[in-house]
Amino acid sequence: MKTFFYIAVFTLSLASCKSVEKMMAKGEYEKAFDYAIDKLSDSKVKKTEHVKALEKAYSKLNSASLKEIDRLNATSKPENWSKVHAEYKKLITRQDRLEFLLPLVSESGYKASFDIKNYNSELIHAEDNTCSYYYSNAKTLIERAESTGNKMDARSAYDELAKIARFKKSYLDTDVLIEKALKLGITYINIEVDNRLVNFQGDIIEDELWEMPLSSMDDLWNDFSLEKSDKRFDYSIVISLDNMNLGTEAERAHTSSHSREVLVRKEKVKEIKDSVEVWVEKEVYENLKADMTEIFREKNSELHGNISVYNNLNNKLIDNIPINIYDNFKGYACQVIGDLEAIPDDKKRNRDTFLELFPSDRDVSKNLAIAFQKSVINEINRVSLP
Repeated sequence: MKTFFYIAVFTLSLASCKSVEKMMAKGEYEKAFDYAIDKLSDSKVKKTEHVKALEKAYSKLNSASLKEIDRLNATSKPENWSKVHAEYKKLITRQDRLEFLLPLVSESGYKASFDIKNYNSELIHAEDNTCSYYYSNAKTLIERAESTGNKMDARSAYDELAKIARFKKSYLDTDVLIEKALKLGITYINIEVDNRLVNFQGDIIEDELWEMPLSSMDDLWNDFSLEKSDKRFDYSIVISLDNMNLGTEAERAHTSSHSREVLVRKEKVKEIKDSVEVWVEKEVYENLKADMTEIFREKNSELHGNISVYNNLNNKLIDNIPINIYDNFKGYACQVIGDLEAIPDDKKRNRDTFLELFPSDRDVSKNLAIAFQKSVINEINRVSLP
C-alpha cells in the first residue's frame, strides 16, 4: 500500500513538472508564472523545476513589460500614457506576488535570482501624465462645444474626465468641468399633446398622457419635459390624438337542445331461458335532456394618433410614428336549463355562469389611454436623436 502511495505521489510530481515545462516551451510565461506561484505557495518542499520556471517566467515577463513601455514612447505619444501606467502596474503587482516567497531556495539548494526594483515613482509619473492628457483633451473639447454648440464634443469631454477618476479621485477642477460638460451635452426635449378628440373621453386620454413617467425616458444625456414654457428646447415631440371609436355593444345568444342516455343503475331480473328461470343482470338507462343558452358579448374600441419629432434648431420634422391602439372586450356566459349531464363535455368544462357587464365608455377610454401611453413611451425610447 505504501509503495502504491509513493508511486502516485511521484507520478503527480512528474506531471506537475512537465506541465510547467510545457508552458515555458510554448512561451506561455504568464500562465507559467501563475502556476509556479501557486505550487510554491502551497508546498513546503520547493521543487527545483518550479523555482527555475518562476525565475525565468518573471524575467521574461518583466523584460516584455519594459520593452512595451519603450515601444509605447509616451513622451512623444501622450495618448499612450495610460498603457504605460498599466505596464508599470503589472511590474509592481508581479513583484508583490513574488515578494512573500523570497528568498527562494529549491529542495536541491538552487537559489533563484530576481531583479527587484521600486517602480512607484515611474507609476506616479505615468499616472500624472495620463490624467494630464485626459484633462487637456477634455478642456479642448469643452471649448469647442462652447463655441460650436456641438453636444457630442461635450459628451466626449465628459468621457475623458470620467477616465481621470480611475486614477485620481480629485484632480484640479475636474468636478467643475464635469458639470460644464453635462450642461453642454444634455439634449432638452419637450413633449406636447395635440388633442383633436372632440368628446369628453378625449380629456381622459389627454390627462393620462400628461401623467407620463418621464423618469423612464430620461438618461444622462436626454432630459424630457412635459411643460408649457418659453424655455428653448433642442427637440419637440408632439403627441397627436387624431380619432377614437368607442365601439358599440353587441350581444348575441344561441340556444341548443341536448340529450344523452346515461346508465343510472344495474338490477337483476328473472328471465326464462331454455324453459329455465334464471336471474339476469340488466342495465337501466335514463334519457337526460337540457337546453343550453350561450351568450356572447363584444365591444371593440380603437384609438389612433401619432408622434411627430421636430428638430427645433432647424424646425425640421425628423420622424413621424403612427400609434394605433385597440381594445377588444369579449364576454361569455352559458346557462343550462335541465340536467347538466346532458350537455357535451367540452361545453361543460368551459361553462361560465357569470355574464360580464359591458365596460363603460369611461373604462374603455381609460384602457385605451394607458395602452396609448405605454406605446408612446416605447416609441420615444426608440427614437434616435442626433
